[in-house]
Amino acid sequence: MTRGALALALAVGLSTAAPAVALERVRGVVHVHSDLTTGDFSLEGLVGLAEAQGIGALLLSENYLLRVRYGLPPFRALTRVERRERSVGDAPARYLERVAEVRRRLPHVLLVPGVEVMPHYHWTGSPLALDLTAHNLQKNLLVFGVTDPAALRTLPAPGHAPAGHYTIQSVADALPVLLLVPGVVLLLRRRPVRRRLGRGAVIVVRRRAWGRGGVLCAIGLAALVRGWPFTTDVFPTSSDPGVAPYQALIDRVEQLGGVTVWSFPEARDVGEERLGPLRVGWLTEPYADDLLKTFRYTAFGAVYEDTSTFERPGGGWDRLLVEYARGERTRPAWAIAESGFHGLTAGKQVGPLQTVFLVSERSEAGVLDALRRGRMYAVQRTRELGFDLAQFTVTAGGATVGAGETLQAPPGTPIELAVAVEASDGRPHDVRVAIVANGRAVALERGGTPLRTVYRTTTDGTPLVLRMEARGSQQRVLSNPIFVRP
Repeated sequence: MTRGALALALAVGLSTAAPAVALERVRGVVHVHSDLTTGDFSLEGLVGLAEAQGIGALLLSENYLLRVRYGLPPFRALTRVERRERSVGDAPARYLERVAEVRRRLPHVLLVPGVEVMPHYHWTGSPLALDLTAHNLQKNLLVFGVTDPAALRTLPAPGHAPAGHYTIQSVADALPVLLLVPGVVLLLRRRPVRRRLGRGAVIVVRRRAWGRGGVLCAIGLAALVRGWPFTTDVFPTSSDPGVAPYQALIDRVEQLGGVTVWSFPEARDVGEERLGPLRVGWLTEPYADDLLKTFRYTAFGAVYEDTSTFERPGGGWDRLLVEYARGERTRPAWAIAESGFHGLTAGKQVGPLQTVFLVSERSEAGVLDALRRGRMYAVQRTRELGFDLAQFTVTAGGATVGAGETLQAPPGTPIELAVAVEASDGRPHDVRVAIVANGRAVALERGGTPLRTVYRTTTDGTPLVLRMEARGSQQRVLSNPIFVRP
């Protein structure tokens, strides 16, 4: 190979991405509910709140099917007790039309329609013991990018007929419907009945069995209405199938061209209520380990109003990222800030948790493309002050890449990571910046904003995952990674 050809080969091999292009920052809030489901504000009200705080996009996560059922075997449909709240899964077309209508009238804040899906829950305990507990009611996934109502109706969820199938339980649920046959016969046929008149007189009259026939017909009709179309869940709620229902949802959304986000993986939800003598509880334990057991989802809630450890250096997130860098996963898992905003109760606000998307165009497609690519960073701030990631790039051999991108560099290539953190008010504020490489904090910089630092290293032939985190007194910035591969 000639010297010129060698130089050309090195230049090509140093990067898999073109030099960074100018990207627009769109401040988004992920996981917002309106009054279409369990939120307090209308879509117009949410737009007003967002605009007042300089937020450019709201990623709505309306409840898909917020419905919990319990039925006694063998006739579960007939004996079923159900509790539900407002959801959009039964009529997704109305939801999407409503979002589109508000977006046309109020285009200055981008509304991105999405749903919050509960892929599974299961019961423990027994009504005979007067004690029941529903598990994993808050172990959910957010779904974005599925905007065809017919496709949205096919998402797998408990009790969702379009996603069900026929089993032995379907037969059991349908059997009581057969009571309609004898019930109708009893109602239509007059049968002879002897009646005694006086001491020795007996007459025969023909009567319909209204009581027995009516009871049988009522049971049969109830079984028909409650059991129709007699499909059952792929994963019954009587047992715990592990991560299978969640992976099924992730795979279905991928088939439909959408994205999935694990919601609040380390939040715990527990409570109970009394229904007469019966105690009904609910419990969702932190489930960060399930992020390691599932694949091909897009992102997870990494920064939110609760203590989390999954994103800390050397934690589960770094393990996922290193697995991807080594080729053991087909895609990485990106980090977002997750709000879970329903209303202004308990001091809740719409703006403290933001995901800043770096978009090529300010549109729903642009935001979702940034979400898929990891072109974003998570921000936790106060109403008065927040930090921004003004720069986060890796340069080698003249090629520069940003968050979510991969740079290829032969062993021995010098690597330069540039980080800049600025305060929203332009004033100096104390900040600590940590650089994390392959799960290990390799550099820590303390100073005042605006803070600029450079971390330099040399590739040794092993994959490299670089990310950063900045913290202030009540401020936080968490970047998505940059990958360096040999």
